Amino acid sequence: MDQRPGPEPAEGGSSRAGAAVNGGVELHWTLDRPPDRSGIPLLLVNGLGSPLVAFEPGLVRRLVERGLAVARFDNRDVGRSDRVETGPPGQPTPYTLADMAADAAAVLDAIGWTEANVLGQSMGGMIAQQLAIDRPERVRSLVALMTSSGEPGHGRPSDGAMEALLRPAPTERNAWLEYRVATERVWASPDHWDEAWLRAKSAALWDHGVDSGGSLRQFRAVRAAGSRDAALARLSVPTLVVHGSADTLIAPDGGRHLADVIPGARYREIDGLGHDLPPGLWDVLVDVVAGFVEGVEADRA
Repeated sequence: MDQRPGPEPAEGGSSRAGAAVNGGVELHWTLDRPPDRSGIPLLLVNGLGSPLVAFEPGLVRRLVERGLAVARFDNRDVGRSDRVETGPPGQPTPYTLADMAADAAAVLDAIGWTEANVLGQSMGGMIAQQLAIDRPERVRSLVALMTSSGEPGHGRPSDGAMEALLRPAPTERNAWLEYRVATERVWASPDHWDEAWLRAKSAALWDHGVDSGGSLRQFRAVRAAGSRDAALARLSVPTLVVHGSADTLIAPDGGRHLADVIPGARYREIDGLGHDLPPGLWDVLVDVVAGFVEGVEADRA
């Protein structure tokens, strides 16, 4: 396990980092919370190939300022978490989305949370759905951001986005940064495109740890998962589905379908949001997410 210092903490709060273990797989996590170490628990789950710094300190700080205790972690096969190159004999993928959901539960255990509000982005939203299906007692609420249920025919990428997604990633830093800018441009929020910001964020991702082989194994786990519609239709976890109107990687109808499948789920479409988290839309995202979580917590009181 890489023992380098953790990522930049969110300013103005209390931060700590640690490791969780699930079935021998070690997972790097961080926790940012208000200065008094209080806060409503919120677990963030990353998308495909993205280490925990993809949820940037400025975004985390805004969530902490709303009274949330924000946990992030590196999924297996990315960042400072373990690589998993082989799986059980006869299994077509080294691991499954259910294994990755169990990773998230292990992070909750390591932090000391019996349950949390869980926000998953893209692939992370699929992991969060699986966690709510497999262990609903651990999930106070589910926020599914720019994701889908896996049901065929819903949330299909544009031809350009699929081509960019499948483009092989370079293994040298400068070449990877150029690749990152080119691919992200395809599904970025069009009115919030800022190449300088994306280059700085991409450098932070690389320096924290990216892995093209690990991303491919994660992608295989997503493709093997199939539809979650039947299981989601039985879910009783308070759910908010958030999607962008400009998402070309997972089309908005994927989010709308997901909200239709989950009983009682709310749907919020953010105008102009693509398949990214640009700073210009952080305040809107924080208001939507924190407002929902605050409402869930009020209902529990």
